[in-house]
Amino acid sequence: MSASVESKPTTVMRSETVLGELREMAETAPALARRLAWDYLRDLGDRARRDQLAELFARGTAPEGPNGAMEGLIVGNLFGIPEAYLANPLMKIDPTWRGKTFDIRSGTGFNRLSPLGKYTLRAVAPHYRGLRTAGSETMGFGFDHRIDTAAIHPYIPVRALDYSPEKYGNPSVRTFPIKRTRDEVVELIPGLYLGRALLTMPDGEVRLIAYFALREFSDERGATA
Repeated sequence: MSASVESKPTTVMRSETVLGELREMAETAPALARRLAWDYLRDLGDRARRDQLAELFARGTAPEGPNGAMEGLIVGNLFGIPEAYLANPLMKIDPTWRGKTFDIRSGTGFNRLSPLGKYTLRAVAPHYRGLRTAGSETMGFGFDHRIDTAAIHPYIPVRALDYSPEKYGNPSVRTFPIKRTRDEVVELIPGLYLGRALLTMPDGEVRLIAYFALREFSDERGATA
């Protein structure tokens, strides 16, 4: 018992140390810091280290952004809902979700999906009519976003994404209840964000069901000698 109690501060301290070093690096090498932070979050997700993800989220700050198209990463698996047992194996085959696009001026945005996602989501939410295609991606599941206080602990300022407005026509079926989902996003380093997905259950409980990451796209063509 004593060993498990003593190990927790060590785990938390490691996440604090890595984040501190990434923030220092971001001051002089922002693109590299974003790349390393992305890989770190992916590793934590692969090892199901939700304790460290929770600590990182708590140390995030309310972002002025994101603005524009953001690359997305599902960090680890879905959890906390029965449907996760079906969804997680499918995500191993095709993650479907590619990221989010934000318009900071209008306070609106939408999700971007893989081409296969259009057919997958039609199967689980057949009455949703908001999907549209642009190039190699499918877009849909719009949201409003604003700075707000987190809905569950830790009660910190976050950028909250609201999928409930009727104008988006988002589904609320058991297999894909995005209308009852609230995403909360914090900034870890400039251009790199950690998010969590919260689902309001039928009894009113707000439950954490996933973590995700967002980052600005890197473009080597923008580099100068």
